[in-house]
Amino acid sequence: MISQNEIPTFRYNTENFHFIVKSNVENDSAFDSILQRAWKQAEKVGAFRYNLNIRSSKTLRGRYRFLAQFNPERGHCRRAPESITFMRQPFDPARFNFTKLSQKEILFDVGNGDLNDVVAINSSPLESGHCLLLSERLKCLPQVMTEYSLLKAVELCLLSSSWSLRIVFNSLCAFASVNHLHWHLYYLRYEMLLEYINICDYIKGVHLLVDYPAKGFCLKLSDFKDITDFVSRAICLVNYLQSREIPHNTCITRAKSKPGDELYDDVRIYIWARKPSGSKNTISYYPAVCEFLGHLSIRDEDPYNNLTEDGVVNDLNEATEEYFLLMKNELKSVLNQP
Repeated sequence: MISQNEIPTFRYNTENFHFIVKSNVENDSAFDSILQRAWKQAEKVGAFRYNLNIRSSKTLRGRYRFLAQFNPERGHCRRAPESITFMRQPFDPARFNFTKLSQKEILFDVGNGDLNDVVAINSSPLESGHCLLLSERLKCLPQVMTEYSLLKAVELCLLSSSWSLRIVFNSLCAFASVNHLHWHLYYLRYEMLLEYINICDYIKGVHLLVDYPAKGFCLKLSDFKDITDFVSRAICLVNYLQSREIPHNTCITRAKSKPGDELYDDVRIYIWARKPSGSKNTISYYPAVCEFLGHLSIRDEDPYNNLTEDGVVNDLNEATEEYFLLMKNELKSVLNQP
């Protein structure tokens, strides 16, 4: 039994949010400090399945500047992903879930100290500080995004003073590995195209990502009067995809006006409707949310050495284009409703 007294609680309010951050300033927030310190301590005590060891990294030649990393341990050493076959698959207490974490895997509480809202390690990390946000963990909710969990994810993004923190979500049938509500967060110190790519007007508060292989929807915090409205608009879109049993991936990232800018003065939420993922192969490359962002974690040497932008473009198009075109027409009427 995990003792509440032995897990620290990180308490915060809106005064702790960083709405503007700079890429050239290394000044960790209190949130960054506790996360990174606790993550390194977990590494020291052997909480991970392996110590993070990215063998090689490269930027693929071409227009989109995809980042590929060779991380074979993640493929060979991670826990076997759960078999997920449909969008309404209920939570199964008999399977692995996040109520079964050991004390050394839970880094800190981000709620009221009852260990219901926590940040825990991802025991098979793909990058530095790779953690899980487990919101309402003790309710044993399936991997279906809630408005509360999305709000919590946006708040953690704003608690960080780092431009490089990415927070991502895979739905059921979109390469989610565990059917228990969770978000991934990790630091990726690499300028991503989706931080500043041009997006097209669609309807109020929602834009289209079309000049990119993974076509989808985008919301910008700067379009809304506050965080609550930002989250409410995004969850309306996600809820419709869930109701139609359309798999989806979501990414929250800092954003700026143009490449090379030092100032990150916005936050973007990207939402992709996509074809069902089927079973997950933990060795070969597969397109999930990090890949849609442009971050490719490769687990086998041959695919890593032979990876090309054209191949990635084909994979992302195949995963998203059909469902993007379908949902683009349907969502306009849904989201225009008062």
